[in-house]
Amino acid sequence: MNYIEIDISLSEKSPFADIITAKLNEIEFESYQETEYGLQAYIQQKLFNEDLLNNAFSILKNKVDFSFKITEIKQQNWNLKWESSFQPVIINEKCIVRAGFHQPIDIEFEIIITPKMSFGTGYHATTFLMMNSMFNLDLINKTILDIGSGTGVLSILSEKLGARNILGIDIDNWAFENAKENKKLNNCNRISFEISDVSNIVNKRFDVILANINRNIILKEIDTYSALLNYGGHMLLSGFYTDDESLILSKIEKLNLNFQMKKQKDNWLLLHLQK
Repeated sequence: MNYIEIDISLSEKSPFADIITAKLNEIEFESYQETEYGLQAYIQQKLFNEDLLNNAFSILKNKVDFSFKITEIKQQNWNLKWESSFQPVIINEKCIVRAGFHQPIDIEFEIIITPKMSFGTGYHATTFLMMNSMFNLDLINKTILDIGSGTGVLSILSEKLGARNILGIDIDNWAFENAKENKKLNNCNRISFEISDVSNIVNKRFDVILANINRNIILKEIDTYSALLNYGGHMLLSGFYTDDESLILSKIEKLNLNFQMKKQKDNWLLLHLQK
C-alpha cells in the first residue's frame, strides 16, 4: 500500500500545526511527523482526496503563511525515510521504544520496532499517551483488544506488562505483516494479530480495550467497543484532538462507560473509561 505525504511549511508553528493536524485527522490522515518548519502528514493513497485536503487548509487562510507539497511515498522507500529521523522514545522512565539499529540501554522494558508503513513508534503524542497510561493499569493475566494495532507496539507492551492474551486488529495488510514481524523481534508469544475490524469479533470479551485510531472511527464504533468490554474493564481511547473531547464524552453518555481520567500531550487527548 502506498501513502501520500503532505509536507507542510508554516510561518508560525504554534498553534497552527495543531490546528491543521486536527483538521487532517478528520479526513483520515493517520500519522504525523514534526519538522523544523512545520510538519509532515501521512494518509493511505486510497483514502486521499485533494479537494478535502484543500478544504482542510482553508482554516489557515488569512491567519498564517503556509505552503504544502504532495508526494507519493512508495512502500519500499518508507524505511529509508523513518530511519533518517526515528529516535528512541522513553516512556515513564521504564520503557524504551527503539529500532534494531539503536544501541540498547539499561531499562526495565525494551521494545524493538521496525515501523515501515505502520503507525506506532512512541514518537507521536497519542502513542506516547497510550503507553504512558498502560503503566497505570493492572494488565497481569488480562485479555486485551488492541484496535488499529499498527506496528503492534501497544500489544507488545501489553504482553511485557503481563497480559495473558492479546488480540491486535488492523484493516491494513501492511500493518498486519509489520506487526507480526515486530512480535517476532520482541519474542512475544501471547499476541495474535488479525486483518479485521471490530465488526468481525464475535463471542469474545476483553478486560482492556486499547483504541488509538481517530475521532471518526471511534465515534462510529464505540458502541461495539463497549459491548466487547467486560464489566469492570478499562478502555483507553486516543487519536483525537483536545477539541474532540465533548464529542466523545457525549457519545459515551448513552453507554455503560464511566469517565475515569484524561491526559493531554501536544493538544492530543487520551480518555480513560471504565465499564
